[in-house]
Amino acid sequence: MENIKLQCNLKDILKGKNISIKKLSEDINERRSTISDLANNKEMENRHIPATLLAKLRTYLNVPFDELFTVIEENKKES
Repeated sequence: MENIKLQCNLKDILKGKNISIKKLSEDINERRSTISDLANNKEMENRHIPATLLAKLRTYLNVPFDELFTVIEENKKES
């Protein structure tokens, strides 16, 4: 079976829009550490991302979800 991972593209989006993690966290009223963890893909395998946070990010950044996140499929080789 394939190993599927979710990658957050927030860091690249923020860089492209010249928005800091601090500014984003203040503007959407979310903890800076939460935004930083997403931007750096920290522990994405175990992360639960609230729907309200996803909605805030999508609305504030004006990007579709498929730009905010990328699904990565890695094939495991069987011996």
